Amino acid sequence: MEVEYSLLFETCKYYMGKCQISLGVVNDQFSQIRTLNSTEEPASFVQMINTYLVDVETILSELTSKSDLPNADYSKLVVLVHKLNEMSSSIGTELVKRACADLIQACDQKNEQRFSQALGWMKHEFSFTKEKLESYTKMEQRILRVKNKQQN
Repeated sequence: MEVEYSLLFETCKYYMGKCQISLGVVNDQFSQIRTLNSTEEPASFVQMINTYLVDVETILSELTSKSDLPNADYSKLVVLVHKLNEMSSSIGTELVKRACADLIQACDQKNEQRFSQALGWMKHEFSFTKEKLESYTKMEQRILRVKNKQQN
């Protein structure tokens, strides 16, 4: 059982460490947060990721509905995009953070077509990131289950 735990832990570490950083999905910030939480409270990091995913989906939904209104208020849209950017920076989701820059520019230009394209790109990048983070959380939850079995 100890071997299974070690193998799972190293696989998970490699998956998010080397693979996802090299793909640009996450950055070093993600790795640092994961390292801090893996020793103290690993389940809290999984919860942090899940909360991030739900919050981003909510913001993307708001951005979509507010941008579909006639005469969209770009000052309100940019506030949401900045919030999304801050959340993504703090957890280390690089692809989403980079997509925020395009959305901010589109808001600054008050360009409906550019905003729509940038929002579509953001949704694509988030979908890819979400898929990777969900795979990671599944691995992390498996590690926690194995670790709990060992302790019992």
